[in-house]
This record gives sequence, C-alpha cells and structure tokens, in this order.
Amino acid sequence: MKSIRFLSFFLVFAVLTGLTLGCNSGPSDEELALGQLHEQLDTINQTYQELQSLRTEIATAKATSAEIEAISEKKRTDEQKIQLEALGAKLPELETRSETVYEDVQAQLAELLTVGLNDHPQSTETAEALRIYSDEAIIVAADIVIKSGDYKKAIDHLAGAKSYYTAIELPVHPAIEEQIATFEDWRNITRERFDAVTKGMTMDEVKATVGVPYYANIQDDEKRGVQTWLYKREEGGAAAIYFKIKTGKMYSANWDAVKTRVVTD
Repeated sequence: MKSIRFLSFFLVFAVLTGLTLGCNSGPSDEELALGQLHEQLDTINQTYQELQSLRTEIATAKATSAEIEAISEKKRTDEQKIQLEALGAKLPELETRSETVYEDVQAQLAELLTVGLNDHPQSTETAEALRIYSDEAIIVAADIVIKSGDYKKAIDHLAGAKSYYTAIELPVHPAIEEQIATFEDWRNITRERFDAVTKGMTMDEVKATVGVPYYANIQDDEKRGVQTWLYKREEGGAAAIYFKIKTGKMYSANWDAVKTRVVTD
C-alpha cells in the first residue's frame, strides 16, 4: 500500500510499496483508531471555528477602519477618532492571534492526516480533515497571487493538496479544481481582458481586470515617474500597462510591448 507522510505547510509524499503501517488485530482496534481520529477531528473543528471567527473579526475591523479613514480627518467625529485609534491597536493583536491559531490548525491537521491518509484513507474523518486542509490551501494560494502575482506557485501549491486525493483515490475537492482552472486562465493576459483596461483606472482596478502582475515584471522609471506592468501572453512576448507613479493611475498600454521574449511568470 502507499504510505503518505503529511507535513504541515510543505506537503511531502513518501510512497513505500508493500509497507503496512501498524497491525490491527481485530475490529476493536479499528474502532479505537477511528474513535481517536474522530476526537482529533472534533478538536480541529473547534480550533478552525476560532480561526474563522478571528478572520471575520479582522475583516470587520479593517472595513470599519477603511470607512473612517475615507472621511476627511477634519470631518471625523471624536468618537470616530477614538474608534480608529482603538482599531489600530486591536488589529495587530488579532492578526497575531490568528497566525497562532492557524499554526495550531495546521499542526492538528498534520497529526490526523499522517495517520488518516495511511491507515484510514476512506474514513469520513480523513475526508473532512482533507477538505479543511484544501480550503486553507485555496486561501494560501490566493494570498500568493495577491502578494506576488505568482500564479504558477499558487497552482503548484494547490496541486500538492490535489495529489492527496488522487493518492487515496478520493474525488478531488471541487473548489481545488475550480481554483486551479481559474489561475491557469489568468496566468496569461488575453486580448479581451487587455482591451477592457481603460485610461484612468487605478492599479487595483487593473488587477481586477487583467490579473496581478508577477512581481519581477513590475518596473519603475523614477526619472519619468512611470511604473510599467508586463503581462505574459500565451503566444509569446508580453503586453505592458503604464501608470503614473504620482497618481497611481493607468495612462497607456501596449499589447506588443515585448514581441518575442517571453517574460517570467
């Protein structure tokens, strides 16, 4: 049988042909093992619920802060100023706590799945733990794209989660397949998306329209006050979108900025 070693954060497969892990002497041992998996899953669900609550609280705090900051400082009420200051102090604490709980969830998943994937691959506990891991993998992959525009790295991360399903012959979590397909589609700029970019768009609006540029393909020309974003085209070469650094607004674009050289993705 296949033996799978599950490691948190970086997933590693150890395929050992003909090796059996443990030796169950009878149904009672199997029931005990599944009972332990169930207890571990209960713990994971409790910790995961805490993580989700923290994420919701962080998102709410950020949204409230953004609403207050959008108001001119002179027009903010004393109550809004106090609230903004309180949120500024609270957010780092919430984010630190969220990171700690996230690590706890990952460690708990690693412990359950190391046993579950090897000894009880068809159990509901293994399937549920793998689903939670997959949902987290999707969040991590999206964060990779947002921060670096590295669609390939994000896809590879999701492929790691997908490989666990194929290894134990379970149907792949649909959200994993959907996210991989989405990232594959956005790895290269299309003419249709390029043509949807219009002068005056903000950087965030351009990202929403054509995708996040790979971090190494962002070029600053301080003398001209211009920032250039290069986007790889599937047929080769790259398109460019230009922004005024001072305003952060798009002012020009060139579909044939790089005609033959394929830029990094």
